[in-house]
Amino acid sequence: MANLIPAFSTCAQRMTAGERRLAQRLEDKLEQDYLLWYDVPVRQKLLHPDFILLHPQRGLIVLEVKDWKLATIQQISRETVTLLTDAGEKSVDNPLAQAWHYTLAIKQ
Repeated sequence: MANLIPAFSTCAQRMTAGERRLAQRLEDKLEQDYLLWYDVPVRQKLLHPDFILLHPQRGLIVLEVKDWKLATIQQISRETVTLLTDAGEKSVDNPLAQAWHYTLAIKQ
């Protein structure tokens, strides 16, 4: 069982439904030598990736969780995603690009 920091019981209220499901699965399915951080500030930029996983031999991975439905995704590029919302179309950062930028900030 992976170690979630902060503990699931203290951060579950501020997680989205998708983040809660993923946190529970990661805690249950990963071996105990994994460290798993939720929504921690990274560097001076105070970036907040959804999850950072660290394993002593396997390395580091940054995960961004989106609770999007397939029907709401209008267009995807390398940098942005266009979503159909109640207020119309909205352009947001592509989660892969987000995770990459967070990884670069951690690496510095």
